[in-house]
Amino acid sequence: MPILFSFRRCPYAIRARLALAECRIPVTLREVSLKNKPSELLRFSKKGTVPVLVTDLGQVIDE
Repeated sequence: MPILFSFRRCPYAIRARLALAECRIPVTLREVSLKNKPSELLRFSKKGTVPVLVTDLGQVIDE
């Protein structure tokens, strides 16, 4: 299942969550703290920004 790294109050992440929900694409949602970014997020996004979507095939889509 795709993984979406998100931050609850980020307007860009909100848009990504809404678009995925509208298209009925199931994802595993990983809420992150931007003050304490997990290493898993930094592995996929060098800048540590959200939203970041990691597909089942390992493709990373950020910003």
